[in-house]
Amino acid sequence: MSQMGAALSIARRELRGGLRGFRIFLACLALGVAAIAAVGSVRMAIQEGLTSEATALLGGDAEMQFTYRFATEAERAFMAETAQDVSETASFRSMAVHEGERALVQVKAVDSLYPLYGNVELADGGDLQARLAPGPGALPGIVAERVLVDRLGLAPGDQLTLGTQTFELRDTLEFAPDSATSGFGLGPQVIVHLDALDGSGLLAPGTLFDSAYRLRLADDTNIASVAQEAEDAFAETGLRWRDSRNGTPGIARFVDRLGAFLVLVGLAGLAVGGVGVSSAVRAYLE
Repeated sequence: MSQMGAALSIARRELRGGLRGFRIFLACLALGVAAIAAVGSVRMAIQEGLTSEATALLGGDAEMQFTYRFATEAERAFMAETAQDVSETASFRSMAVHEGERALVQVKAVDSLYPLYGNVELADGGDLQARLAPGPGALPGIVAERVLVDRLGLAPGDQLTLGTQTFELRDTLEFAPDSATSGFGLGPQVIVHLDALDGSGLLAPGTLFDSAYRLRLADDTNIASVAQEAEDAFAETGLRWRDSRNGTPGIARFVDRLGAFLVLVGLAGLAVGGVGVSSAVRAYLE
């Protein structure tokens, strides 16, 4: 009798007692398949969440971003003609000073329309624009993340200096809807109003900052057509375009790579388990 025939004969005899001898094998197989299926399900859920919340994460239906400068008149005219609303922001790093103590912060300067989508959450539940407006002492307001508040021992009403401009801390920043797309920051985030930085020297020519213009588009707008038009018109100006079709490309790439890695780990586990089962069966038959 051939080896295969002998193996099949022994297998038939073993199966007379049912599948009890295969419990561990079947359990390992089920766990491996379940792990791979779970990874795929979680990845799909995250991707669907990123798609459904794309406008809030991006801060608009589309975004035009520039480095070391604000938009030109031609670029502003294009945005005004294309979008229903345009929100302007600027982002840069600076040193926040409080009573001689210094801390590196990531400053986000916003206009009165920010945010176009989503809501900024403050510790006391107040309105962001009201907190940023100049107070009775004529000092503009600022909100800061809790890590900065704790590091410098701040309390509402304390003063912070950015460049040559002094601000009054109004509240603690708990959540900003576009934080996930703001990129890597070297320090806690603070939010101020763009107008409050006039004359501060922080956004003067030659300083390092990024400007972003979030666009609220009409419901029937063809985003792909608008994107192509913008890229054709301003191809040589350093424009960076993003829109809600893929508002968080960095997060999407990370999720795809993590999912692929976990699936590979699951397949490797199944392969190793198969080798172990094969070795065990061969030893038993021998």
